[in-house]
Amino acid sequence: MNTVVKPRIDVAVAVVFNTHGQVLWACRPEGKPYAGYWEFPGGKVEAAEGVWRALVRELKEELDITATQGGPWFLIEHDYEHANVRLHLYRVWAFEGDPRPLEKQAFTWASLDSSDLSPILPATEPLLPKLAQPVLMALSNYGAGFDACAKRLESALEGLHTSVYVQFREKALQGDALIRAYEHCYALCQKTGQSMLLNSETWLSLRESLEALPCPLHLTEAHLHSGEFANLQCAGASVHSAASLALAFDRGLSYAVLGAVHATASHPGQSGMGWAQFQALVQAARLPVFAIGGLASSDLRMAQQQGAHGVAMLSQFK
Repeated sequence: MNTVVKPRIDVAVAVVFNTHGQVLWACRPEGKPYAGYWEFPGGKVEAAEGVWRALVRELKEELDITATQGGPWFLIEHDYEHANVRLHLYRVWAFEGDPRPLEKQAFTWASLDSSDLSPILPATEPLLPKLAQPVLMALSNYGAGFDACAKRLESALEGLHTSVYVQFREKALQGDALIRAYEHCYALCQKTGQSMLLNSETWLSLRESLEALPCPLHLTEAHLHSGEFANLQCAGASVHSAASLALAFDRGLSYAVLGAVHATASHPGQSGMGWAQFQALVQAARLPVFAIGGLASSDLRMAQQQGAHGVAMLSQFK
């Protein structure tokens, strides 16, 4: 029996944002595979051509715009009938020129979830919930003082006009103090419309007091590797290695949190990995990755330039 070996094609994919937070969609023209399907613009990476260079070239050739600022996001591999395609997703947040269809293709600005566009390229559509996730994650810290943490979260969340993840992570609290903190955090997320996550270690201390899991779990790295909670909804995990990043993808998680990038007060005596090591680890990631460790929301663009989806913060979220 003869086995057909499909070619491997590397493709640069541009998620181009405008100043209104919309992204640029292109419709594949007649004569190409999947004609009439909507996709993010981009194209094949030629031999000896870097991904960013290919992305800049393709945007100029297809839509007459010049990408000037952007950063890597994550990889996705898709097995088509004609080839195995590896998509290198890049954010583009600055460009020159006004888009125009140089290849007679339709294009439009639309939301990232593109709920108003159909059909969408098969390799792209499953990615949209991951791409549209919040780029900021706040971690609770009621154990350091209930009133201070409550005030910090209330002030930050009630003044926000964007979505965030709020991870309820309390290592030191038990009993009534833990229940009080959980009830405050849960009610605050309900009030402000934010997405709450429950740290899996904290869930072990809470589950006897709750009738059911109230929100998706954020797995510790140990729980990720142990395979615990496989029957529960899990959103993401904390990781510290390439192996754990790969496992998070294999587990079907929506994101991973990688760090610590810088030294932090919560982990005295431990040095951070720095941006160079962070970037080296995430360059092969196949899911969005949050950077954590001594970061604030003002570090978001720097983190995204290094390949992060967003940043996770403890005391710096305010």
